[in-house]
Amino acid sequence: MNVYMQILINMVSKITKPLFALLAIMFTASVSARSSATYGEDYTAPDSSLITHAVVKEFPMEAKPTYTVTVNGKKVGLYNDMSHWGGVVNFGSFEFKNGKEITIRITYAGDMKSYEVLPIKKLDLLKVKKTGKRTIEIKTSRADQNITVIVNGEPKKDVLHLFCNSVDVKAPAVPDSKGYHCYENMKLHYFGPGFHDLKKIFKDRDMLVLNDGWKVYIAGGAVLYGRIGLWGTNKGTKVYGRGMVYNDTNNARVIFEANECKGADVEGVLFHCHRAGVWQVVINHCRNVEFKGVKILSTRYASTDGLDIVNSQQCAFLNTFIRANDDAIAIKGLDSRKPAECPPTSNLTFCGMQLWNDCNCAMGIGAENHCSLYENIRFMNSSILFSYDDPDYHETLDERAALTICCIHGTHFRNISYENVDVYHCERLIAAGFQPSFWFGALPGDQSTEGSMRNIKYQNVNSYNNSGSTIANQIHIYGWNKQGTPEKSVDGVLFENVNIEGRKVSSLADKHFLLGPNVKNVEFK
Repeated sequence: MNVYMQILINMVSKITKPLFALLAIMFTASVSARSSATYGEDYTAPDSSLITHAVVKEFPMEAKPTYTVTVNGKKVGLYNDMSHWGGVVNFGSFEFKNGKEITIRITYAGDMKSYEVLPIKKLDLLKVKKTGKRTIEIKTSRADQNITVIVNGEPKKDVLHLFCNSVDVKAPAVPDSKGYHCYENMKLHYFGPGFHDLKKIFKDRDMLVLNDGWKVYIAGGAVLYGRIGLWGTNKGTKVYGRGMVYNDTNNARVIFEANECKGADVEGVLFHCHRAGVWQVVINHCRNVEFKGVKILSTRYASTDGLDIVNSQQCAFLNTFIRANDDAIAIKGLDSRKPAECPPTSNLTFCGMQLWNDCNCAMGIGAENHCSLYENIRFMNSSILFSYDDPDYHETLDERAALTICCIHGTHFRNISYENVDVYHCERLIAAGFQPSFWFGALPGDQSTEGSMRNIKYQNVNSYNNSGSTIANQIHIYGWNKQGTPEKSVDGVLFENVNIEGRKVSSLADKHFLLGPNVKNVEFK
């Protein structure tokens, strides 16, 4: 090679290498900035009073998030799935110290002609205001609140669910808070921030089965791909933290289940069924199970019940958010025997709930009723954000409502109460009665056995809006009177301070009532 040519090549190389390096740095910074702006950032304040998390890259995002959220200027990672109507459902979480004031800024990607912050009647917020054409600002100092934002009056479209968690003071002190660790001496499975594929961790098993007395801790920012199951556990067995567990169509089965347990606690975590049309969380033949601050979320149609409680007793569900494209809560009796021979469902408490159902019912008792008795079930101090009867058979199915008791197998119900309930968007408001079958006969019923409904109370229930449909805010109460089967009555129903669009329901002459046979002793206060 000519010596002059070699000198020229060396000169070009000296010039271009730094140039390419500079371009690479600029490109990386650009991508990093773009990812940070769209998918959040991992940040912990020096005093740990604020913690945010970026979205893990392994999660199958459906679309670019239609919202951007910052807390005190730090970006919150938002996950998403699609609604049945083609909207983007965005959801994410962060932690902050309770009592410390924070500023949340929420920016919508499209035009923001109007907005709702829900459940506004029960949230503890210092200020909510619109600060720009597409931005709202929220100030609060109270942690462990779940905030939903609906824009332009369209709950079927782009929605934000923001889970404002407290800093977890119960987080276990472990030698290594990164990655996954099994600490035998602590009876603890620990998942640190980041992505964890349970099938890879547990050698082709995608379910972590928790032994009695063991705990699973899922740290904020941790995302588990897989499922968790409990069988026959006692109190002391616990699943907790601030992270997320999710599944998809590749492992489309119940994401969390507790079977025949005498005790268990679930606290703070998010369960998300992504694309999978399966029940999400099931409590089956259990006692003394308690949920606190749990989030359950699926947007796909259908059979994506949020929380199914089957033949269980003495359970409590507190400050829990549920979104489903089927029943948000379904209290069922599943057994092969006649109802009178099956275990009861009794002494269930639901307090501080936020429910959203794109199909079926928000708070549903039934439809399967192989259960000797439903008794002492209280749903109180709770909010129904959105309740829709059915995307494909709107206004057709008469057992569906925000607050539903649907019995297709003759059995008994008593002492069921709904107290201090705010309903923001619904179709039918209330339904209670006996049906011959469910879902166009696909689930056949049997009313050959005795049954009744006694002492049903609706107290301080408020429905704020009218959907404009033919069943908007309807109250459908009906017994059973068919030849060859025992009569069944709905006897003793109290409506105390029930208000629809600001007007008190004070008699059966109210236009919202649709009464069937064998309805007795309806009282108004």
